[in-house]
Amino acid sequence: MPHDPKRLYAALLENGFKEFSGVPCSILDPLIIDAEASPEVHYLPASVEGEAVSVAAGAWLAGSPSVVLMQNSGLGNAINPIASLAVPYRIPMLLISSWRGEPGTQDAVHHAPMGRATQALFELFDVPVTVLDEDADLGRAVADASKHLDETLTPAALLVPRGVFEKGGRPEDAAPPMASAQRPVAAPSVATFGGGPLPNRTELLESFLPRAMDGATVSTTGYMSRELSAHLCGRFFPMQGSMGFAAAIALGITRVKTELPVFVLDGDGALIMRMGSLATVGAAQPTRLVHIVADNGTYASTGGQKTVSPGVDFARVAAHCGYGRVGVCEGRRGLDAAIDWARDGLGSGPSLLHVAIDTREAKDLERPKIGPPQIAANFRRYLMEGAA
Repeated sequence: MPHDPKRLYAALLENGFKEFSGVPCSILDPLIIDAEASPEVHYLPASVEGEAVSVAAGAWLAGSPSVVLMQNSGLGNAINPIASLAVPYRIPMLLISSWRGEPGTQDAVHHAPMGRATQALFELFDVPVTVLDEDADLGRAVADASKHLDETLTPAALLVPRGVFEKGGRPEDAAPPMASAQRPVAAPSVATFGGGPLPNRTELLESFLPRAMDGATVSTTGYMSRELSAHLCGRFFPMQGSMGFAAAIALGITRVKTELPVFVLDGDGALIMRMGSLATVGAAQPTRLVHIVADNGTYASTGGQKTVSPGVDFARVAAHCGYGRVGVCEGRRGLDAAIDWARDGLGSGPSLLHVAIDTREAKDLERPKIGPPQIAANFRRYLMEGAA
């Protein structure tokens, strides 16, 4: 007999899981229905599976165990942050995936290749997998996975084939999961700052750092994190992988630490790679998130190849995705005022500041001298003990 999915949901709650994020699958829909409706958990619909993994990473760094729900067809979208964020930084999370295309079963032909590879992909990255079936002890499966997370600080996965859960209907009066978000009635106007030549990345950081002493900062992979690492302390999380997911990590932090200022130092190439994060942040409406996009029109750390940012209006895109305040800075003389303006919006919803910078880079930029696990441990300690 199929399991009542509420038993798995109850086991998750019993083991302390309160943060849920994911991309839908009809096989997992009963879990999503419960998570959307429950006042005991936060469920966040993600734009892509990798974003859900990154949100879960941020939530754990802030002290809350997290669940990621996904269809295995989208597992490929999650591999990058699993491999370059969760595993090397030792950030645990419970991955619950459906198993479409399971070998030996009838399914749509396009599910077959990933169906054959699913278990092996998890195992390739040392993520232990428990396959649930009709005889599984759901409580034990969750408890064992939770123990693995605590003991190893690495992810674990539950794999759910078709037919394991009873089918449930979505309540007719169910509200959309983000219906209660207080989004702006109309897109805000764009604040403009500038004057003089463009700043470089060093000058941007010199302006930003003294204005961000009271919060946590997540910086995108590449030269931004390398230069920030020269000032490395517990308040900073310099990314070295999972490109494009800085805003998602920061959003996960804000889900747990709602009153803490959280700053994102993003790049044009990184944000273009994951622009769906603007929609997710806009829908979630974190009240104290400041998103700064440094735009030099290049992928600097890989040799200066051009991005397509000259054709992208980041501020207006963010405004139409639900950011409450958006601004643009195009000149060194306006930089301090622009960052002050971004800070002034703390408490009123997410703000985005697009800062044009030139291509001059500091010399001999190095990666952090401490390894990813220590960076994550220091950052988590700050979020759980040192942050207000």
